[in-house]
Amino acid sequence: MTVSTPSLLFGAIADDLTGGTELASMLVARGIATGCTVGLEAPIPTGNRAHVILLKTRVIAADKAVRQVLEAAERLVEAGARQIFFKYCATFDSTPAGNIGPCAEALLERLGGGVTLFTPALCETGRTVYQGHMFGGTQLLGESPKRFDPLTPMTDSNLVRVLQAQSRSKAGLISWLTIDSGPEAIRKAVREKSASGETLLLTDTIRERDLASIAEAAFDLPLMTGNSSVVAHLPTAWLEHGLLSTDDLIPPNLPAVDGPAAVLAGSVAGRTIEQLDRFAEHNPLLSIDLAGAFAGQDVVAQARGFAKRHLPDAVIAIATTAPQPAVEALQQAHGRDAVAAKAESILAEIAGILVREFGVRRLVVAGGETAGSVVKALGIDRIAMGAYEGPGLSRAIAHLPGLSDDPLALMLKSGKLGGPDIFADVLKDMTRPTSTAPAIDTWPPMMATTGKAS
Repeated sequence: MTVSTPSLLFGAIADDLTGGTELASMLVARGIATGCTVGLEAPIPTGNRAHVILLKTRVIAADKAVRQVLEAAERLVEAGARQIFFKYCATFDSTPAGNIGPCAEALLERLGGGVTLFTPALCETGRTVYQGHMFGGTQLLGESPKRFDPLTPMTDSNLVRVLQAQSRSKAGLISWLTIDSGPEAIRKAVREKSASGETLLLTDTIRERDLASIAEAAFDLPLMTGNSSVVAHLPTAWLEHGLLSTDDLIPPNLPAVDGPAAVLAGSVAGRTIEQLDRFAEHNPLLSIDLAGAFAGQDVVAQARGFAKRHLPDAVIAIATTAPQPAVEALQQAHGRDAVAAKAESILAEIAGILVREFGVRRLVVAGGETAGSVVKALGIDRIAMGAYEGPGLSRAIAHLPGLSDDPLALMLKSGKLGGPDIFADVLKDMTRPTSTAPAIDTWPPMMATTGKAS
């Protein structure tokens, strides 16, 4: 008897690794067999219903980002994906030059359909959109700490205006009153706005059920875009429309991993600084002096010595994170991109030392750009995701080329997410296997411990 291979329903392209792994973990939590590969070289495995390609395109030149995103889309289409999703940050991290608008327009032209939605909200953390303006809780995006982001400072809260500045096509808004009226009203608005020439449509989103309505309205569009949170509601639409059955759902699980443990942090987000401060109350922390690194100090050798003193007996953290005034001073002296590149290259080299010389097998990386550099340095091209447990919590397993069969337990965390004790909590959790029933009936999943939610 010939056993047919399940078809690929869904393909996602993520512009950074932390958000992409979060998206994959949300699908895994729903019981969807989901593959996750890094870059454009790794083959897309068969047998999964969804696949995520993790790129590092958020802050590169727009033309290079477009080329990589289109190549990823071609590979997903060839693998049979019926819908492509372009994933970006919940805070719409970008500049007037892109890369969200140019990448989405290129994908829309390639995939057809004429119109796509932009749903960046992450309601779990209070990141909502109303009248086209993004909020973090009660604070407008342009008045939040995001205005100081070292790579993509977000100073305009009006995301329709931000998107239009990056795009050739006309941007528009589907207002909350329409979203609140449900999927049919959303579909009607999409048709009407598309007919009037508005093809890049931002969706107001203030509650989790808004995300569910948007997913139901747009599950059959050739292209969707947004943050990972709307994707978590697509499996419900797939079930309701017969694209898969409950027999297709797979309980998510990850094996336990023990061994030396470390945290690498490159994010300058206030939340990461808080998390490092809490971690340092009970564990060794080394703060890399980037000013010294620019002056020629061998900060990597300092990190190697630090690791040698403390591993394997202690759980350690090494960070390039610094207060905002220090970061601004470095940027003025050396340039924004040079400072970011220096921090990423230092932590990437240290990651290789920790894993290959000191046998670290439990690793948390904070910061999207840092995560991309670390994964590349380690030569990881495939990641097996565990189930989503909450904002910033996406455990994974990776196998390292050239080493033993011992897996590396990994969590790639956005700098802005997670509770204050997330580093210690997750590293401890990695020593225990996970196995849960698919979260089909309720979303988001409830947190078991208060330290795990943002």
